[in-house]
Parts: sequence; C-alpha cells; structure tokens
Amino acid sequence: MHIHCKRDALLKNVSIVQKAVSIRGSLPILSNILLEAKNSMLRVMATDLEIGIEASFDATVEKEGTITFPSKYLLEIIRRLPSGDVELFVEKGSQVNIKAGKAHFTMSGLPADDFPLLPEIKEGQKLKIQRSILQTLIEETSFSCSKDEITRPELAGILLILAPGKIQSVATDGSRLALREVEATTEVEGRLEVLIPGRSLEELLRILEMDGENEVEVTLGNNQVEFRLPQRKLITRKIQSRFVNWEVVIPTQFEQTYLVDTKRFQESLDRCMLLARLVNNRILITSQGASVLLQAVVPEVGEVREELEWSQGSGSLSESFNVRYLLEGLHNIKTEYSYLAFAGKERPLVLRPSDEKGYLYLVMPLRS
Repeated sequence: MHIHCKRDALLKNVSIVQKAVSIRGSLPILSNILLEAKNSMLRVMATDLEIGIEASFDATVEKEGTITFPSKYLLEIIRRLPSGDVELFVEKGSQVNIKAGKAHFTMSGLPADDFPLLPEIKEGQKLKIQRSILQTLIEETSFSCSKDEITRPELAGILLILAPGKIQSVATDGSRLALREVEATTEVEGRLEVLIPGRSLEELLRILEMDGENEVEVTLGNNQVEFRLPQRKLITRKIQSRFVNWEVVIPTQFEQTYLVDTKRFQESLDRCMLLARLVNNRILITSQGASVLLQAVVPEVGEVREELEWSQGSGSLSESFNVRYLLEGLHNIKTEYSYLAFAGKERPLVLRPSDEKGYLYLVMPLRS
C-alpha cells in the first residue's frame, strides 16, 4: 500500500470515523482504524460492532492495499503534521510509514485480515431524508436521552416515527422528554417506528455538520440502520427493547399557562443556576397570578431570588425543577416567546414555542 493525499483531508476523515473505535473491546483489532487504498480513493473505517463509520476521499494511489493502524496514535500524528501533502506507505509486512515535510513516522500496524467489515443491509425499507431535517430531529431531542445504555437501553435511544408527510423524533431519560416533528416526504405507507441509540445519532449529526450533501439515504433493516452519503456511511444496530408509551406522559390539560419572553427567562434561569448547581440544579418556581419567583437556596452558602412578570398567567404554583433541564429545553425554542404550562401539583411542566409548531419539551418536577 502506498498513497499520497492532503493532510487536511486525511485529518477530517480520520476524525469522522475515530468516534466508532472500540475503547474497551475484547478484540485488539477494534482499537485500530482500517485504511484501504483503491481506485484513486483512500477509505478509512472504524467499528465497535455496535456502530460502524466509513469515509472515503480522493488520494493518489501508487499501490493498492489495506492496513489497520492504532487509532490513539493515528489521529494525534496527523494533527501534528505540517499542512500540505502526506505520503503513507506500508513495508515489511505491516510497518506503516507516514511522511509530511521533514517529519517521518514509522509505526507498527496490524494486517486487515481480522478487521470486521461493516455489514450490508440486503433487505429493508429505503428512503431519502433531507440533511437539514435529520439535523433538526437529532439536535432538538438527543440531549434528553439517558446515557445509561445498560439499565434501560430503550431510554438511551431516540425513537424515529415516520408517517406520510412527517417525521417525529422522541427522546426521554425518564425525567424529561423532547418531541420534534417536521414535515417531510417520507416514502412510507402507514406508520413506521425505529429506535436508534442516541450515541449513534449524535455521531451522525457530527458527520452531517461536516458534509455538504443535501440528502441522506436511509436503509432500515431488521436489526440495523444505515445512513449513507456519497463518501460517508454510518451503520448502527437498532435497539430491540420496546420504547416507553411516551404519548400518555404528555398532559392534555393544564392548571396554569404562561406566555414568557424566551430570552429573558433563559437569562434568569442562568443566573439562578450559579447557586442551583451546588444543590443538584434544584430551583423553586413559585407563582401567583402573573407574578413569578425563581429561587435557589444553598445552605451555608447563599441564596438567589429573581422576580418575573409573565403575561397571560393565572393560578398559583410552587414546584422545584432541574434548572439545567429547563435551560436545555429553552435552547431549542427559537421563537421570541414561549408557552410554559403546568399540569398541576407533582405533574409535568411543558414548554412550547409560542407558535406551537413542531416542538414540545416536558420536565418532571423534583421530589422533595
């Protein structure tokens, strides 16, 4: 194997696949990145057997071949190379040489024979989704996923619901729930649901942010889902556990509803968080009519209080919430004003944009 390529292209594509490298896997080969030179392209690939990422880019191929290289060294070496041309070649079986400018690294690789190739989904539902739509669906819900993939794996996933004319994404960690709906041509009949690990979709989001293509080809197999761009591919397992019955969690009636200035509310919560983060992000919201008090108390440290006047408010309320959760939900509301609705004592708080289109965020109150 012997190729020449641009350092920036090599760095970009290795950075894309590196997130799929196995960190604590039992197979040493999975801590490596596969490099394959063929047909004037260099293909790089990594997998932990749960998620696999592949990227290709133009290169001058003097000799075709494959090799695997330890991920922990490859990325750091490329980052430190000078800009411009990079020469990469393999000699003496699996000795990898990387040259750029006056720098020359010689490192040991592993043959690619034992590296597991990414599976091909031979049968499944195929469709195309606009890149911007996928980005929105992931960005505005993924933060609500649980990070615990062992205890309740279904809560570590994002549920994608495809129906004629629309796509929904739903994520919950049991303490909050985010729902995003967008209009889209889906090419499906009826209702199709697929539960995908949040970690996989966050990696897809990173790829989409780096790629200029407008459409993503999606293939839904029995056990896996593939997202394909012209020079990028991500394949991930599906979560087989049943997702929670999320629709029954969303209240249909509310005791108090307020119209709030989104930016001002964010700023007030951000100030309260300075102390609230010392008490597990707990903030007390007390309201009477349109007058609202935000309060965080830290014993032996101090207290922060801020009064707000909200329009279109009525009723009374006194509940504690996680201020970080509130801020993360407000971050995805782009309208000047937001609706803040309380379903009652010890029941959820719901945030919506003032135009009530496409987005809903629900937070459960904290227990005393």
